[in-house]
Amino acid sequence: MGSLLGCSLVALLLAGSGLGSPGVETTIQDDATLLHRSDAELRQATRQIAELGADRVRLTAGWSVLAPSPRARRRPGRPFDARDSSTYPEAGFDALDRAVRAVGAAGMKVQIDIAFWAPRWAVAKPSSNPDRQRYIPNARAFANFAAAVARRYSGDFPDPRRPGRHLPAVRMYTTWNEPNHVSFLAPQWKAVHGGGYRPYSPHVYRAMHEAAYREIKAVSGENLVLIGGLSSFGSTVPGKGAVPPLPFLRTMACVDAAMQPLQVPECRNAGPLHADGLALHPYSVGVAPGTPAPHPDDVFLADLGRMDALLTQLREAGRIDQPWPLYLTEYGYDTGDFAQTPETQAAYQGWSTFLAQRDPNVRMFAQFLLRDIPDGRPRPYTRSGLLYADGRPKPAAQAFKIPLYGAYAIGADGQPALVLYGGVRPGDGRKTVRVERRDGTTGQWAAVTTTGSTCGADDAAFLTDGSGFFTRTAAWQGPGTYRLGWLHGGGYEYGAAIPVDQGAPLPMPPPGQ
Repeated sequence: MGSLLGCSLVALLLAGSGLGSPGVETTIQDDATLLHRSDAELRQATRQIAELGADRVRLTAGWSVLAPSPRARRRPGRPFDARDSSTYPEAGFDALDRAVRAVGAAGMKVQIDIAFWAPRWAVAKPSSNPDRQRYIPNARAFANFAAAVARRYSGDFPDPRRPGRHLPAVRMYTTWNEPNHVSFLAPQWKAVHGGGYRPYSPHVYRAMHEAAYREIKAVSGENLVLIGGLSSFGSTVPGKGAVPPLPFLRTMACVDAAMQPLQVPECRNAGPLHADGLALHPYSVGVAPGTPAPHPDDVFLADLGRMDALLTQLREAGRIDQPWPLYLTEYGYDTGDFAQTPETQAAYQGWSTFLAQRDPNVRMFAQFLLRDIPDGRPRPYTRSGLLYADGRPKPAAQAFKIPLYGAYAIGADGQPALVLYGGVRPGDGRKTVRVERRDGTTGQWAAVTTTGSTCGADDAAFLTDGSGFFTRTAAWQGPGTYRLGWLHGGGYEYGAAIPVDQGAPLPMPPPGQ
């Protein structure tokens, strides 16, 4: 393929796309490993996460785990002070403190979900599982817990294990987790007089979030407070199951599908929602990353434009306090119940990274988990780790560290081409990389000549941008297998091998966008 075709394709891909933006952080969550294992295993895990190239680690401050007497009907009395973490049981916060210290020592930042579940004394009525209380948590009680957590990680709180020192500061929080999912907040729906149902969990969550937001911000104006942590899908039958993410957000903002004010008691005197961004878990639920959700109220990874459009509408209507970026704080592919092979999981790493980073409103992308959970019978999202339960790396580990995505495309002149997108996550700055293709007959790997956005001379090895990522094009040689190599330490380190098929051409943005 000539340089002119390559330059035109790359220019179209980059125009207004945000590809390779250094503003997109990567976060990994694995509470089972980071909060419930030995000190040695914790240190090893945080080193592994850092070596894979993550910028942050997401940890859960579980209310029912940390609170005293979580099964009691009455709130504990003195000396318990719900706003002071030093009056909570020591063991729970000690585990969280250990993880916060270890993450910082490994050179990464922390984000904390002030989250599920509630103690029994803070809910309107009990749930069937005594350890998963979630029925209308008291907003004031939740805000007090948020204050306790934010104060503990303000940077000024004495470290109980290190006399004369303070616990590290944490500057990113999310209030609750998947409030539009029946497993985490109830009730999701409310019966309407005369028949039918309307979403109710958004109103419960709005009260919880707004109260907690004020407390976290009062601790430090530097704290980023994310709203949502929304599940990507919900029920298509009102009154049953979870509320889908788009109607959940609209209802929380007190508008209907036509952006008209909701005439419900819960929205009386409701002002705009306050947050520094929207947290979303855009799981593609067992299908390929580029597959849109079948229901228009759901938001899979391929549907981020749906959420972007709603956020713009809400801002223009004055229903949110400022433009909200998207923080994709949980995502992954399971090699258990959803029957995705480890090789498929690896191939989806680069593809999903491409889809996340091409949206200019995205500030964070996530991986859930680091390590598979060894709990016997596989359950959804317990086999989404980059490592097997015994610690052996899956192909996805290298695919996360050195992601690559390739797609068939048609240039402006009608000629076929291969678009390549990828990068290197560990470290800062530009990296020397090259793309290789495997010969279908001999199995040998050979470097591929690519063209970049600088439109200079074609070369096999090239530099990424300052964030470690690139978009380039190459001649289309038919379906094949590719890998990305990173030159460091005297040789090339390779990501996972990924297949590139000739499916529908990759959509090109219109000129000027």
